Amino acid sequence: MDTISTENLSQIISNANTFAIITHKRPDGDAISSALAIFWYLIDIGKNKNNIDVIIPEFNNDFSFIPGIEHLKKINSKKQYDLVTVVDCATLHLLKGCNILKHAKQTICFDHHEKTSINTTYSFIDISAPSCTCIIYKSLNCTSKDFLNCIAIGLISDTVNLTLNVTKLGLSIIDELKDFGIDINYLLSKLMYQNNRTIQLVEIAKERGYFIKAKNKSVFCTYLLQKDLLNSEKTLTQLNHKAIIFELQKLLNYNSLILLIENNKGEFRGSLRTHDDNINLNKICLKLVSEGKIIKGGGHSYSAGFTAKGEHDEIIKLFAYEILS
Repeated sequence: MDTISTENLSQIISNANTFAIITHKRPDGDAISSALAIFWYLIDIGKNKNNIDVIIPEFNNDFSFIPGIEHLKKINSKKQYDLVTVVDCATLHLLKGCNILKHAKQTICFDHHEKTSINTTYSFIDISAPSCTCIIYKSLNCTSKDFLNCIAIGLISDTVNLTLNVTKLGLSIIDELKDFGIDINYLLSKLMYQNNRTIQLVEIAKERGYFIKAKNKSVFCTYLLQKDLLNSEKTLTQLNHKAIIFELQKLLNYNSLILLIENNKGEFRGSLRTHDDNINLNKICLKLVSEGKIIKGGGHSYSAGFTAKGEHDEIIKLFAYEILS
């Protein structure tokens, strides 16, 4: 996997005629926005939209306002593509539509996770970027409103409404997007998540939650079970965990957070957050995977996710020990 210049990237894209864009399972706002930003860039340079497959079979309805959402496809329309682009995904087992990579003439990956192990022809990786859309914005020269709105939505979504790991790069991009006429305040309001259902789940999580403390560190720990979820939420596709985290963040004062949500397979999907620069959540997840204590996991130093089996209290203790040690 080679890193290439933006000039070479432009030439590679120019020479291709058929495209597929794929991302991780249960895509969040950054993943969907990154995929659609690529789509709008291809449209902007004159590519035929009938030759572009943005393959995202399922997504949370909270993101239905993202420009181009109607162009998402459930399956690929072609057996082979000139160029397949992977966005916002670090590992093959999380990649939806990974078989498409085998039938691509060339492949490119845009990602900002700390361990990107997907084998593509070329890569644009920046682990310091607050969102994948930031990397796409810096790599592709495009000023169409649809493209720029996707960039903004991905950045706002992955930084939990500009409250987590925004970075100087993120803030500078926000300023540039404002100069281009993008209504950041409107997008912030669309991603505030303050609907009645989110508030209900946050109240359950808050009442059930508890702090684990050691020295000057504290972890807020909580969980949601299948019995707490509506039928439409039980697969977790229609459950916006970032919305729950965002609301908990406003209500509570904590250094770190552990949120477990039970899926319909008898597993727990975990979300981790920290404001402590001395804690690396990605390394904690990778360590526990290597020890066979969780099924899979990873992400960033400040934000990570995992899948685990077992009793929720035991899983929480496992991660709390690592975070507080």
